[in-house]
Amino acid sequence: MARTSKELDKWFDNNVDIDNRTIYMGSTHKEDGDESGVDNFMAESVIKGMHVLENKNTDQIILLMNNPGGEWYHGMAIYDAIKTSNCYCVIKVYGHAMSMGSIILQAADHRIMTPNSRLMIHYGTNGSGGGHTKVFEKWSDEGKRVNYDIENFYLQSMLEKEEKEGHGYLSKVLSQIMTKQYTLNYPPSPPKVYNFSKTNKKEEIRVVLKEMLNFDTILTAEETVNLGLADEIFTNNNQ
Repeated sequence: MARTSKELDKWFDNNVDIDNRTIYMGSTHKEDGDESGVDNFMAESVIKGMHVLENKNTDQIILLMNNPGGEWYHGMAIYDAIKTSNCYCVIKVYGHAMSMGSIILQAADHRIMTPNSRLMIHYGTNGSGGGHTKVFEKWSDEGKRVNYDIENFYLQSMLEKEEKEGHGYLSKVLSQIMTKQYTLNYPPSPPKVYNFSKTNKKEEIRVVLKEMLNFDTILTAEETVNLGLADEIFTNNNQ
């Protein structure tokens, strides 16, 4: 059935395609022309869209993401809206899911990377309340809590992949990825070889993950799936 001009306007203006139960999750507002990323406008748009679709029925919701990352708290509002939904939620990444966008991706029931998309993980930049020294100290403590949360979001997805593929899987994948990352150094570093134990696997992997998060680590769609941070790479055969 042909879509009316009014229906198309609603999709382009509000980022919600009600008939097809689809939400677009990308930059939504910035008067100076720069890309806004995850902010109050994106959170408002996504949460409103989720509410509208959830209250129509409990069918699947698709979120199309092209996300450069952004603010932690607005990002967590989006994460919780997706994670706590009664609907099965699919996120499909076009272009990039970076920083906060890569964490929001972990909220979905099914996570899809398009072939040329990228995922970027890092600790990000801590905010500051400003003012008195004690205020800075409190925000420093909050930054440490946020960093630990960031590690745990990725760790959970990675350990689920290890459980599915069998012990030793992440040792091999992380060795390959980190070796590739370190070939970019000058002079190049020796190959990375990991052999995580069964008894302390989570914390041993956390050590490597911290190393990845200290800087911007950019992953291809294939590397993202291999690490367990997405479920599949989209092809036309999936339609």
